[in-house]
Amino acid sequence: MWSLISCAALTVLLISGGSVVAEDKSSQSAANHAPSLGNIMYAVQLRHSKLWYAGKVKNWPLADYELRQLNANLREATQFHPNVAASHMTGMDKPATLLGEAIKAKDDVKFDKAFGQMTAACNSCHEAADRAFILIRAPTRVSPLSNQVFAPRER
Repeated sequence: MWSLISCAALTVLLISGGSVVAEDKSSQSAANHAPSLGNIMYAVQLRHSKLWYAGKVKNWPLADYELRQLNANLREATQFHPNVAASHMTGMDKPATLLGEAIKAKDDVKFDKAFGQMTAACNSCHEAADRAFILIRAPTRVSPLSNQVFAPRER
């Protein structure tokens, strides 16, 4: 009987202690939460794909937007994960600049070349971070983002 009461009391203590921990965690500021590097890189990969599709249909405002968002994601990766090998991603600076210039000039030939350089920089960073098994390329199939129209609107 005493063992049953002891087990019940212990269970109550564990449950109440667990709720205190849950309250402590939930009361932490959202500003203190750093997204995982994997989640940031997932956003980068998605933006990389959207950037490519926008460039292919010459929707330069969308391409510019996706490039700016991709760069913001890379800055977040550097900010939140400064100690990760190759997290500074400085190899992306030149290709991103060239890609921005191609977008501004609405030059699809320069866009393709700069996009290839950016993709190569992604893969170089993965190699430096001992993640060479993550190999990025330009999309080759129908978009997994079939819920978005990439062609510019006709006015």
